[in-house]
Amino acid sequence: MMSHLPTRRKISVLVITYNHEKYLKEALEGILSQQVEADLEIIISDDNSSDSTLSIAQNYQQKYPGLITILTSSLQSGHTHNYERAWKQATGDYIAHCDGDDYWTSSKKLSQQLAFLEENLDFSACAHKMWAICDEDQFKHGPIPRTDQTVFTTEHLVEACFPHNCSLLFRNRLFTILPQYFHELTGHDWCIDFLNSLHGPIKIFPEVMGVWRMRSNGLWGGRQSTFHLQHGIHFLNCIKDSVPPYAIKAHRRSLLTHWFRLTQEYLNLGEFKKAEQALTQALFIESFLSLPLRQFVSAIAQIKSPALYRALKMLRNQMLGAPRA
Repeated sequence: MMSHLPTRRKISVLVITYNHEKYLKEALEGILSQQVEADLEIIISDDNSSDSTLSIAQNYQQKYPGLITILTSSLQSGHTHNYERAWKQATGDYIAHCDGDDYWTSSKKLSQQLAFLEENLDFSACAHKMWAICDEDQFKHGPIPRTDQTVFTTEHLVEACFPHNCSLLFRNRLFTILPQYFHELTGHDWCIDFLNSLHGPIKIFPEVMGVWRMRSNGLWGGRQSTFHLQHGIHFLNCIKDSVPPYAIKAHRRSLLTHWFRLTQEYLNLGEFKKAEQALTQALFIESFLSLPLRQFVSAIAQIKSPALYRALKMLRNQMLGAPRA
């Protein structure tokens, strides 16, 4: 408990919803179960759902008057616009996220995170491990992120979106506007992590305290790897002018790695023209310093001489055996 806090803090919990009638109750129950010495405000921002999401939210609002604010829309504006209006509405000292199809599994989540940020003023945010559950068959992945690292700076966060959206608690008003490119993104997770990291490192606790539903028809989980990589490249290009000097090399390496992985994905799909276009973007001197040389040469061979490459690969497999996956 937070009895040592000099003043009672306020946490704004942003619940971004669109057609979440199957899941919203579990998300809200996880928020309402929190045992934390802080005032909560729950902001449900609904993007003109066509199911009973809004009705479920209104029932909870009636049950908990003064606690829940509902933002509605007569038109569907998209995920990032829906997020932005909830973010602008937040009046708390801290902001937490829980999209309407995710949920928290620990009633101590917010108290542990609040205690850390109150005691570690140099940190901009903190998060925790998550389970990723495939909603179709309930298969459990993780815990994510799959790393033992616990402290992440901007240098790490240009590589990947390590803290998951549903796990994040961050200080409100470290940034007061969202960048212009924010609405060009499919989701807000990586951008919000990056913006926070510019004001201090982010801590990730090893405990699993939430679940991300990885739905095949979801905003992110149902997309192909090529989409994820293209999206990552776009984001990395958007932030290049705001990356601090100490993270520029990591940013450049991440961008090259994304292009190289995209090349490999296109090769696997047999889309050789797209693979060649992607590989062209990685043809810099830095590529040979940051990418595996054998794979780089292999990719070029597959694009320029696919028949010869297949013949040599078949001969190699006959003589040495197929390489392990």
